[in-house]
Amino acid sequence: MLPHATRTGSVPVDGRRSAAPEADRPSGRTPTLTGPGEQGTLRSRGLAGGLRMFVRPALDKMPATDVSLGRLRALTSGAGRAAALETTNDWSSDGPVPGLWVGRKRFFHSDKVIFHIHGGGFTFGSPWSHKALASRMASETGVPVFLPDYRLAPEHPHPAATEDTLAGWEWLLSMGFRAQDIVVAGDSAGGNLALQLVAALGAKQAAMPAGVVLLSPWVDLDFTDMTARDRTRKDPFLALGLAELCRRQYAPGVDPDDPAISPINHVPSPDWPPFLIQCGGEEIFCGGIEKLAERFAEHGVRHEFQLWPHQFHVFQVFHPLVPEAKLAVRDIGSFVRGCLRS
Repeated sequence: MLPHATRTGSVPVDGRRSAAPEADRPSGRTPTLTGPGEQGTLRSRGLAGGLRMFVRPALDKMPATDVSLGRLRALTSGAGRAAALETTNDWSSDGPVPGLWVGRKRFFHSDKVIFHIHGGGFTFGSPWSHKALASRMASETGVPVFLPDYRLAPEHPHPAATEDTLAGWEWLLSMGFRAQDIVVAGDSAGGNLALQLVAALGAKQAAMPAGVVLLSPWVDLDFTDMTARDRTRKDPFLALGLAELCRRQYAPGVDPDDPAISPINHVPSPDWPPFLIQCGGEEIFCGGIEKLAERFAEHGVRHEFQLWPHQFHVFQVFHPLVPEAKLAVRDIGSFVRGCLRS
């Protein structure tokens, strides 16, 4: 039997639910439900072991140099291009924020879109590094995905990425997409930027997206919880030292508790759109993500929080290999379709 996430919300746990209408969307105020198979599949455990043995040590020892950062950027973008094996169309956009459109040809006739903000610690990653994940999301939902190519630190520190995210959103609106026809998504640092976008729209009392998907979002840039967690439960994939380096390059001199870089410290509003939050049980950001879900519940934000046991940071990118990742991406598709159907 395939493993499932521990979920907080009002949906069943079999990973095959149909999209819920507005009134039935997860509220975050219902009991936690736990599915079977919580040891992880053999493929999942094997991949985690390989990452822990080969990738994590390399990231732990990566020197903080321009050469190392350049190599990491090239490696992630190249790996993303190579992994995008599905038959999809893509083309680059030259709007105010350049980016990449991904999806099958017929999807581009849709009046709906996923606005996915890629991760990479604000310092690496690109639309091309996340093309495979975007392709799978497009296939699961039947709508195209637009990935903005926002500016990266250290060349462009905070608030450049936040500004570009808002500019990308406004550009989609200017293209004729309605806010209620857009689902915002983001992984890791992109999840941070997605949450910042929602907070900014709320502050302006602007129209909100139909829904938001956060994959392993890096929402708390204070390292107190992460450092303690890493001592006892090391993420097989993401190195704490790399995360610390990314924060220093992204927001030098900024208080890590400032909501402008740690969106967990924004006061959530029940007027925010519904959220799907997915977190790996082994990742160093897990504590902050759990706190975010708790804050959403306290403030009446509609959400579903999925904690996937024994999974690591942004495990969804391994959807071709890992059954848990396939189920998680399927859940994303179900959530997005439900949001855009309402």
